[in-house]
Amino acid sequence: MTRYLCSHLVRLVSDGHEQWANLEEIWETGAALDCEEQIAPDVAATFSADDVSFEGRITKVEKTRFGWRIEMELSPETPWSIERWKPEHALDPGLFI
Repeated sequence: MTRYLCSHLVRLVSDGHEQWANLEEIWETGAALDCEEQIAPDVAATFSADDVSFEGRITKVEKTRFGWRIEMELSPETPWSIERWKPEHALDPGLFI
């Protein structure tokens, strides 16, 4: 499973609360995002960009120097693929091995 490195501003919604987040990595079944406000683990969440939305559940939350890094498991109903949506600056690190 390829994890693409990227940098794309998205709208993140969890527990009825919205905030901007930076999508840092994305793969078919998950995503890693950086945000400024803490999110509880194991809550439902959605992130949206351009004309697509991805639903899932927060699986990991980690405090960083500049905010919070979260990992999200995507719902089987909204898996990601490069054909469905390509984030800005998407990079397959496997191309450099």
